[in-house]
Amino acid sequence: MPAIRIALPAPLRSLLARGRGSAVVSGFVLVAMLTMVGKVVAFAKDAVVAAKLGTADDLDAFMLVFAFFTFASTVLAGGLPESFVPAYAELRERRGLRRADRLGVQCAAWHFTALLICGSVLALAAPWVVGWATKGFDPAKQTLAAKLLRGLVPFLLCFGLAQHLGAWLRAGKTFLLAASAPMLVPLGIVTALLLAGDQVSAWTLVSGTVWGAAAHLTVLLVAIARRLPRSSGWWRCSLQHWEPGLRVVLRNALPFLLGGVAFGSAIVVDQTMAAWLTAGSVAVLGYSDKVCAIVLAVTAGPASDVLFPHFAELVARRDWNGLRKRLFGSAGIIVAAALPLTLMLCLLAPWIVSTLFERGAFGPDDTRRVAEVLRLAAFQIPFYILGTVAARIAVSLQASRFMLTIAFSALVLNACFNWLFMRHLGAAGIALSTVIVHAICAAATCGTCLVVIRRREEAA
Repeated sequence: MPAIRIALPAPLRSLLARGRGSAVVSGFVLVAMLTMVGKVVAFAKDAVVAAKLGTADDLDAFMLVFAFFTFASTVLAGGLPESFVPAYAELRERRGLRRADRLGVQCAAWHFTALLICGSVLALAAPWVVGWATKGFDPAKQTLAAKLLRGLVPFLLCFGLAQHLGAWLRAGKTFLLAASAPMLVPLGIVTALLLAGDQVSAWTLVSGTVWGAAAHLTVLLVAIARRLPRSSGWWRCSLQHWEPGLRVVLRNALPFLLGGVAFGSAIVVDQTMAAWLTAGSVAVLGYSDKVCAIVLAVTAGPASDVLFPHFAELVARRDWNGLRKRLFGSAGIIVAAALPLTLMLCLLAPWIVSTLFERGAFGPDDTRRVAEVLRLAAFQIPFYILGTVAARIAVSLQASRFMLTIAFSALVLNACFNWLFMRHLGAAGIALSTVIVHAICAAATCGTCLVVIRRREEAA
């Protein structure tokens, strides 16, 4: 029987041919698949947590405290690692791999020091931080939250340093381990929940989180150590002699760090303002964010991780036209792929929430509350992905002044819109505020990238 052939239009055949041989496409597919596996593990963890704790006070306290540490690690990951990748790419292009790896060792030492200082400050200021952020909590719940905050300090150290090591691996276009290792954190939590049996509490989540983060860091440390020279002379030189590129990384890290404070604080602001609403609102908002994170994890995360080193290389080669084309191409693909997923989440929100979480302590009323928030939160997806990819180009261009302005404007807008909408819509109003802020930031970041690229072209 003769084979059936389908004639494709010439532009589509050309696009598919380029895609099959593209390192960007293959890298994206690999990272997306591994991220999806990681999200399956994470949702297995969330399903167990929902069955054991529902929207109980213990979970409210843990989610709020965990949001602080997610914020702190995101902020610090937006400092040194963000400024490190472009400097690493340029140094490798001009001076070779060993000089670039020496820069990586020194940046890792500085990053761990910053994490240690941040963790110590949080541990000392735990009662004040919790008291300020949890006005809606009773005294016993506030005390528990303060203790949980101190118990999660090791997570900050391990997970924060792992963020830098993951950026280092991705800068060398080693995506496999950098994308798969983070699933060790939810695996640690699932293991702790299973071992605890019926005696599950917030401390079960803390122990699983810390041990999972320690395993994540260990795997990445071994991977980095295996690719570095074993000679004592190289290590002595790396630890004793200041790499000139480190000065550039540290100088550019501060604006990105401040920008990370503004962007990363959105989670803390949302969770804090949700704590002012009815009981369980923090957990409801957290469950909604977890559902949106499925789509974001297999789109925004892989796209930014894979494209970032390519953006940095285009900037190092001064290929401004290629950089502009990649921005437009990425934007078109993102909009075309994300809109159907957004509409699906909006229409099927009750069924999705019920399937994922409704069991044990998580009942039909919890499903209804989470679905109401999810219907609005889903519309942040295309704007978030586009803003994330455009931000990677801005970081590669080291356009820190523009990004800092956008970041702090977003912080102010997020708080104002939260206050405006939550008074009438509750937790769903906070989700609507997030959508509007992401839309504004995505448009502003894309415009910033085009302006900076045009200026670089004119200067050249």
